[in-house]
Amino acid sequence: MLKKIDDTRLKAFVVWVPMSRGMERDVPQATLEVSDARAEHFWDEDGQLVKEYRDVLKMNEPAWDIYLLYGPDARWVDDRPPVPLYWMHQLGSKRHPRAPAPFWDPGTFLQRARDAAVTAPIS
Repeated sequence: MLKKIDDTRLKAFVVWVPMSRGMERDVPQATLEVSDARAEHFWDEDGQLVKEYRDVLKMNEPAWDIYLLYGPDARWVDDRPPVPLYWMHQLGSKRHPRAPAPFWDPGTFLQRARDAAVTAPIS
């Protein structure tokens, strides 16, 4: 998505979590997957965001392998993350998804991001 939208207002916050045997020492190599300058990377050692987003997104399992889209007015003002404008996941499979949102489709997510950029005010 970052390669296809050339807009400095678009930011990516990539949070690496200890799932699938992921460890902090793996993060430097993993960040190469999203190397755009607009991306910031974080390591969530105790999986706190996995728990917080599980509740916010009304999931029945830890919220990881998820893709969230926020508008420019989104703010994290209390203990819980804000509800995203749109989200997708890669939990289960397209045929048997395990989360209450669309299964990951890069083209759809890209279009949703473009739509959000069109409606967002330019600073």
